[in-house]
Amino acid sequence: MHGEYKVPGGKLVAADFEINSENQIYNIYISGDFFLEPPETIDIINSSLEGISIKSTELVIKEKIESNLPKNTKLLGFSCEAIAIAIKKALE
Repeated sequence: MHGEYKVPGGKLVAADFEINSENQIYNIYISGDFFLEPPETIDIINSSLEGISIKSTELVIKEKIESNLPKNTKLLGFSCEAIAIAIKKALE
């Protein structure tokens, strides 16, 4: 599955993943032309989304990401909500 979301006035966020037999997301990879500090935080974001139900709302996805981000994380040109939107677009 592949979904993209262009943040108004910001960056492009893409979500690529597969869906298992239990309707959960796996092998997820978030990418785009955004900036993230520290850069390795993208691995934390990807890991936090493994196993999430495809029936999850944007809000649930956003909160799942936010709850796993280290306090020193800086998202530049995008947001956790943008990631959630890209995931939901992939599922349309």
